[in-house]
Amino acid sequence: MSKLIATSSQPAVSNESSSIIQPLISWFKSAPDNHRVRLITGRFNTLRRSISLPLLALCFITPWLTWNDLPLVHLDLVSKQFRFADIVLWPEDLMVLTWMMMAGAFGLFFVAMVSGRLWCGYACPQTVWTFLFIRLEEIIEGSRHKRLKMDRQPWALNKQSAEKVARKSLKHVSWLGLSIATGITFIAYFYPLSDMANDFLASDFLVNEMSGSGLFWILFIGLLTYLNAGFLREQVCTHMCPYSRFQSVMADRSTLVVEYNEERNDCIDCQVCVQVCPTDIDIRDGMQLACIACGACVDACDDIMEKINKPKGLISYHPGESSFKEAINLIRRPRLIGYAAALLLSLFLLVNEWQGREIINAHLERERTSLYRINANDEIENNFFIKLHNKAKNRQNVYFEIDNNQSQQEDFKLSQTQFNLASGQRLQIPFTVTRLSTGGNTRRRESNNEAITINVLSTVNNEKVGTINTSFIAPR
Repeated sequence: MSKLIATSSQPAVSNESSSIIQPLISWFKSAPDNHRVRLITGRFNTLRRSISLPLLALCFITPWLTWNDLPLVHLDLVSKQFRFADIVLWPEDLMVLTWMMMAGAFGLFFVAMVSGRLWCGYACPQTVWTFLFIRLEEIIEGSRHKRLKMDRQPWALNKQSAEKVARKSLKHVSWLGLSIATGITFIAYFYPLSDMANDFLASDFLVNEMSGSGLFWILFIGLLTYLNAGFLREQVCTHMCPYSRFQSVMADRSTLVVEYNEERNDCIDCQVCVQVCPTDIDIRDGMQLACIACGACVDACDDIMEKINKPKGLISYHPGESSFKEAINLIRRPRLIGYAAALLLSLFLLVNEWQGREIINAHLERERTSLYRINANDEIENNFFIKLHNKAKNRQNVYFEIDNNQSQQEDFKLSQTQFNLASGQRLQIPFTVTRLSTGGNTRRRESNNEAITINVLSTVNNEKVGTINTSFIAPR
């Protein structure tokens, strides 16, 4: 009886395991082959190259350029400064960076509402590097047809397999070389190339923190580039990038999109529009989240329509649910006007903040041990720590002066009034403000907390280069 039970229960276990494994096998069998992008020529492909190639050149060349014996662009996290030629931004310039980012955000919103995802298709680093990797792949392995044929070839000890190994190895070597070059270039914006080379050649990576961390980030950025542009590609745009998710929020019915004209009935189902798509979608299925509006399908379809003597434009850029006439009618697009107004306001505030930027950043921190004290001359003193930072490109000789608008400026004395600061120098020293005790000063104080403004003036031309606002605390 036990044998019968065991025998009857055995198929049940087998069915249960097969019910789990079989769907996985079916899924792998039904999974499509790797998408091999077909590169084509056309007006939008030419436009994309005319935009992406200068951006690539700018990206790779900039770290090699210098300005006054310093890197042209240096995002120096160690010294806490961002240098762009003669412009240097410090942590104290947070509002400048804030309005700069606000202007960039509203500019992105404005462009996205007008032109849809043209940023993704023409200037996004993911798209630019992906097309660059595809170009290397085509140069080494051949056209899309040859690459697919090579992928289907079984591995064997013959001439075809040897050629396959050689070509694929050369492709991955070129990808890795470009990825490492990208990593070096990216890190060079934070770690100048001259310093990087000297540290790499002269130091032990395990001892020198800068060269060790630099090597790590070069390899890390290189690996990300290799994976993103070589393998993930459309998965980044479809599943990882947040821009495609909130693009629909910024768009309206007149936003420019790539659209297939179903009413023409001229499609011959040649599949070329799918073959050239870097995100592996069929634009004939309608507007999709993965579409990056690169225009590759437009060029491909126009080429086919020309060959079969049909009018071009079966696939084209078009305002989503309106006409071009309605799209340029700004009265019906109040959000677009709002984004433009916000962009202009942000730019105005950015310029205003930059023009009002002080050369010398001065700040007083009150000593925490006591609010005030009375010295041997029966004078009331407030003790501080003064923090000075010279943000100018050259040395600054400055002096302090109580604001002339203060009616009681003659009542106060500063412990030090002259300072000499090198470019970029930060200084922190004790500082005392004393209220002088004079026989004629018998005024009753209405408050024990009196506001004081100290101007920071240049010794060269007496120009005000900074301001300190503080308060003097004394007994009533």
